[in-house]
Amino acid sequence: MVNTRNRKILEDMQEGYYEIDLAGTFTHVNNTVSKIAELPVNEIIGVNFLEYTSKSTAKRVYKTFNNVFRTGIPQKIEYEIILPTGRIKVIENSVSLFKDESGKVIGFNGLVTDITKRRRLEDQLKENRERFEALFENANEIIITTDENGYVKRMNRLTEEISGYSRKEMIGQSILLIAHNDDRDLYVDFWKEILEGKTPRFELRAKSKDGRTEYLLASGSALRKGGKIVEIQYNAQVISDLKNAQHTIEDLKNYLNSIIESSPNMIICLDKKGRVQMANPITERIFHKSLSSVIGRPLSSMSKEMAEFEKVIQDVKGKNTPQFFHEQTLSDTGNQIFDISIYPLMNPEFGGVVFTAVDISEKKHMEIQLVHAQKMETIGELAGGVAHDFNNILTGISGNLAMLKRTSNKLKQASYIETLEHIADRARDLIQQMLVFTKRNEGRPANISIQQVFIEVMNMANKSIPKNIRIDVPDFDKDYRVYMDHTQLTQVLLNLIVNAKDAIENKQNGRISIDVRTISVDRNIRRQYLLNSLGKYIKIDVIDNGCGMSNEILPKIFDPFFTTKEKGTNKGIGLGLSITYTIVRNSGGSIQVQSEEGKGSKFSILLPVSKVKDTGTHVTENLMPDKKAQKARVLLVDDEDMLRDIGKEMLEFLGHEVDTAPDGHKCLEKLARDKRGFDIIILDMIMPGLDGYHTLQEMQNLGMNTKVIISSGFSFEHEKNDILNNSLIVAKLNKPFNMDELSSVLNTILS
Repeated sequence: MVNTRNRKILEDMQEGYYEIDLAGTFTHVNNTVSKIAELPVNEIIGVNFLEYTSKSTAKRVYKTFNNVFRTGIPQKIEYEIILPTGRIKVIENSVSLFKDESGKVIGFNGLVTDITKRRRLEDQLKENRERFEALFENANEIIITTDENGYVKRMNRLTEEISGYSRKEMIGQSILLIAHNDDRDLYVDFWKEILEGKTPRFELRAKSKDGRTEYLLASGSALRKGGKIVEIQYNAQVISDLKNAQHTIEDLKNYLNSIIESSPNMIICLDKKGRVQMANPITERIFHKSLSSVIGRPLSSMSKEMAEFEKVIQDVKGKNTPQFFHEQTLSDTGNQIFDISIYPLMNPEFGGVVFTAVDISEKKHMEIQLVHAQKMETIGELAGGVAHDFNNILTGISGNLAMLKRTSNKLKQASYIETLEHIADRARDLIQQMLVFTKRNEGRPANISIQQVFIEVMNMANKSIPKNIRIDVPDFDKDYRVYMDHTQLTQVLLNLIVNAKDAIENKQNGRISIDVRTISVDRNIRRQYLLNSLGKYIKIDVIDNGCGMSNEILPKIFDPFFTTKEKGTNKGIGLGLSITYTIVRNSGGSIQVQSEEGKGSKFSILLPVSKVKDTGTHVTENLMPDKKAQKARVLLVDDEDMLRDIGKEMLEFLGHEVDTAPDGHKCLEKLARDKRGFDIIILDMIMPGLDGYHTLQEMQNLGMNTKVIISSGFSFEHEKNDILNNSLIVAKLNKPFNMDELSSVLNTILS
């Protein structure tokens, strides 16, 4: 049975909770079930669950409940329910046995989640896949995919029509099957450029099955996985008509006009002087200008974007070589995206060029939607992995605050406050770790001692390393120093040691060996480790005798969310090595791994030796205001009430006169109205209404010259360059900041 305390928890749950008797009649539901069913709780009690489903669904649900009753093992089932309004929802039902205090089964209970939206998204994703296949199959250009040796794997419908070969005849054959005899070497050169990582575009001739010659404007690219080519894609527009028209343009002018006007792609013909001689109706829709208004005029008359192609057209005519541009916009009046081809007319009598634009907007927008969907999935996985640490932090804050309110003992109060400060630092470090992975925090690099970091790492690692594993720590014969963030290096070393520990698990005589030494990187080593520069590096090896890794797993270990560990709350989500890789690369170093299945692994890190001299300065706490420091009038601008209140108190504690504003509009009003003026503005960059970016712009437009400290919860690498170079900005202050950091920034400015 459920006691009162647990009942309260069940009532407040976000998931639906229900209890039914053995006959399937609801005996209790919480408010979430009421929301899902769109009925009051009292109208659900006493109703049999079969009334909410179709007959076929009811049989399946009954079978699940019966299995739970027979085996006692909880089960999950997804099915549709029919609401009284006729609306259909999809739910996920977790079913368990419900027993009384004596242990007798009296029914079932479980959790219900509305997954209608999720199911709809899954259906949309399936529809998108089908649409992509339809685009491939019905594309108005030839598409062929081959393996790395040029043997055909897939082809679309237009390829069959143009070549005259069926899929059965072509798949598995060399693409040279359709090559014109005189162009076979050109096909090979085209293939070689793709293997070299280029994306070539060639004019090629193809020979159809019935002997017909087709001219193709072909492009190609390679799809790689783990450094190996898995597929090569060839795209080709059939330009036979255009090639033939170069020789007979006068005789076939009317016929050519018909082809151009019916084309779904924009086609513009230019004479030797770059003036528009012909354009198809698509041109009118793109530029919202009549054809009569552009004929005889240069491209620049269409739009400023088209004006940028005029120099390219001169190059095409001068060198007699086509040029191509991917994903271009042609007008600021629309959001269409085009692939551009500019190729010369070969007949010297006419000269000029043909400008074509293929609308790829739908394809591009589909790619953006897929990327966005992947981002959402990543964020969901990431949130689940971080929730555990955040909950621990919040629990620590709540517990210490509760005890702080309930004790009058000064020593205990001081202890609780100190603990809260440590918890706040831990929360900040956790956020910084996540921002490192997303490249939105560059860390705080300094000239740090690897020996000191190792001491801290071992203090942490020894608490979790089991007794069956021995760690061999290096004897530091000198003080090795690197220039990087202290917390990030700690994280890198801890990740590698924990990874080695997990690889050893319960193996007896487990061993983790760590070696640190200086090496000189020459050109060969730089190429081996993909380093940016030559010189002195610190090499750190972390070696274990654990389970090792197979050749299939090795290329994936630095991928985000890739893990070979079992799923579970204590097993992580596969970010450790990914973050380690990101930190090392951002510090100008390299990380590589050698491993053999069953024999252990060796991770090698190279970090450039610090070229920064140690100043010997250390940050010390100074919670009392500096009476000698200059005092100032400060305007604190932040949309968070809590941050304005505590910020005002901190600034006043430091001896400054403070006023506040909740957004950029109020900030500008106070600057314009206040006759005394402010010495410094602390300006939040992300606010509703008028944000920091536009507030700085308005200040410059109004001729204001008050010094500004910009503040943000992110690092400042995402801010626009024109703002970071703004002459009003005198300092940056990353959130969260403490009293010492705030005081230091202000003292530096005021002195």
